[in-house]
Amino acid sequence: MNNLKLWLRGSELSITNSLQKFYCNNNHSPFSYSQVNEAIHYLIAHFDCDLSAAEVKKVAVGTVIDAFPEDTFNSWEQFKNINPSFMKNKTKIYGVNFKATNYNIKGYDKTYQVKAESGLTLPKSVIRFECEAYAKYYNQRKNSIPIYKLSDLVDKNVFKQLSLDLLEVYTLIKKNKVIDFGKLSPSEIKLLATYGNSEISLGLKQHHKHTYKKERQQYLKLIKGFPETKYEKEVFKKLEDQIHFCINT
Repeated sequence: MNNLKLWLRGSELSITNSLQKFYCNNNHSPFSYSQVNEAIHYLIAHFDCDLSAAEVKKVAVGTVIDAFPEDTFNSWEQFKNINPSFMKNKTKIYGVNFKATNYNIKGYDKTYQVKAESGLTLPKSVIRFECEAYAKYYNQRKNSIPIYKLSDLVDKNVFKQLSLDLLEVYTLIKKNKVIDFGKLSPSEIKLLATYGNSEISLGLKQHHKHTYKKERQQYLKLIKGFPETKYEKEVFKKLEDQIHFCINT
């Protein structure tokens, strides 16, 4: 149904796929709070039953910015010790993602994907950044975001929390830094080499927990002190502006 996939199993109806594509016919443009609100009410109007009380099992939150993908994704190293995997179309790498049990974080070349899937050429280079997660990922954590039923998604406060959480996810992605090794001590360089390697870091964690805990804190403090690149700051500012636009529109 206009991009949405529906399954009926006995008395249970399941609906999946992009709400934005259902309502806007694309997801390569911003999707504001007012549009989400309208889209959900438009969806509910298609059914005789009351969908507002339907259980939400999974939600994808995303937005788009104008940026060049090669300059963005090449710097992404890890998210909470998860290494990135490539998003591919045949031999073309057009993005990266971080897959965990309850969530999947994606950053990819939306311009390329739209061209490959529909043949449509967008007028500019666009990146889509999103987090797809099970509702329990948001509901069961310390700073929970209450997402249980469809009507929760039209709650302005829930929309704001999800949007700002997406921005925080971006800040937690560990990115390559421009490092001046001449200003570092030998012990600091060894820290970078050891804890920048996920296999070695895991080995220390498993077999030398005390050393791992102490040195990893030193490593995190060290890399936190490295300055962000100019491009990194620009990407964050574009994401921040777009997210606040969607919250307030």
